[in-house]
Amino acid sequence: MSLMRFVIAGAVGGFVSIFTSWAITGALFHRFQRLTPETWRPEGPKQYTLSSAVQILAGAAVGLLYFATGGATRFGATSWLSGGLLFGSLVWLATSCPLHLVNAVYVKIHRGVVAGILLDSLVGLLIVGCACARAAH
Repeated sequence: MSLMRFVIAGAVGGFVSIFTSWAITGALFHRFQRLTPETWRPEGPKQYTLSSAVQILAGAAVGLLYFATGGATRFGATSWLSGGLLFGSLVWLATSCPLHLVNAVYVKIHRGVVAGILLDSLVGLLIVGCACARAAH
């Protein structure tokens, strides 16, 4: 398998996660941001474009990580779906989850925002993990 195949799969997963982020953070949990208005910068097209680009690039980076590690095959994943879900979960557990929890300790943000960000990042990494695992099969 070529490296580029996984990078593209990860980027596509990152692109898809833009829409799940909108649904989770933008729709379901956005109301909690109003409870700590001094924490948030104004939102607009520039911020949406930048955050979307970051999600696509991060997905591509996870694709690179998938390629470098061989995904979750060492853990006995028997299908691309279980392997993708396991890989995405492990990446989330090792990176996004602790990062957001530590930030929540020091930054004045509502627990509802933290819950939304954690769920959003988990779903996004599950999507990227599955896209990469599917590219491997």
